[in-house]
Amino acid sequence: MKIRTVLLAVAAASSLSTAAFAAANPHDTNHPSNREQMLASCSALESQYDGIVGGKLHAPKTDKAAGLHAQGVSACDSNNSDIGVMKLERAVRILGARPVA
Repeated sequence: MKIRTVLLAVAAASSLSTAAFAAANPHDTNHPSNREQMLASCSALESQYDGIVGGKLHAPKTDKAAGLHAQGVSACDSNNSDIGVMKLERAVRILGARPVA
């Protein structure tokens, strides 16, 4: 009888804990959820990158940022906006700025 009680308690606790882990984090507001928001983030980050890179053409990290920018634009254009936003954010951070989107 004790073993059944313990097994039942373990099963209940594990089902509750997996539901808690699967729940969305309400504090995670940095990642837009729908496609229009992601495309807006892509275009905002592209504009920010273009504004920053103009003054840093000969900076040592510009080549790496340019590669990430190209990958991000390509991903945004091919309906992989979430990956595109991540790559564009990294490119902007490499150039020393904080991403706007």
